[in-house]
Amino acid sequence: MGGTALSILSPWTAERVEPVVVEEMTAAGLTRYRPDPSYWYSADGLPYGYDLQAPDTEAEPEELRSVERAAGAVIRCDIVVHILVSDPAGRPALARIAAAVAGRVDGWVFVEFSSPPSADLLRHLSDAGRCVRADQAVYLDAPAMRAWRGHPDFHVVK
Repeated sequence: MGGTALSILSPWTAERVEPVVVEEMTAAGLTRYRPDPSYWYSADGLPYGYDLQAPDTEAEPEELRSVERAAGAVIRCDIVVHILVSDPAGRPALARIAAAVAGRVDGWVFVEFSSPPSADLLRHLSDAGRCVRADQAVYLDAPAMRAWRGHPDFHVVK
């Protein structure tokens, strides 16, 4: 994949998650590409998509166990929402979609930082919601993800 992706771990099954992802991508103003419904486009022509996969496809086993402990549930699905080009202009929309999906499917968004997060930033995210640390990244529940999106240091790493 040549663009940027955000991963959302959820205790919901792929069958339950997919309609939510479709609704949130539509709510974000994306239009499904009729010849290939796995592709979506924004009004300005940026291509987006999503994949549903097993939770251990990309998450490290210890990270997955940490998220499961925090969630109090077994994680059953990894929802990967992505923009298919390396265009920073599409990353805020990607983060909005990830936060919205996470809020509806009891999800945890994997967020990487461009540099180690400060203690103040981690406290801010933890005060807003739940935050599970993973090296130079975190898994954020929906309230913490919304706080991250509104933070002055907000960014999405490619």
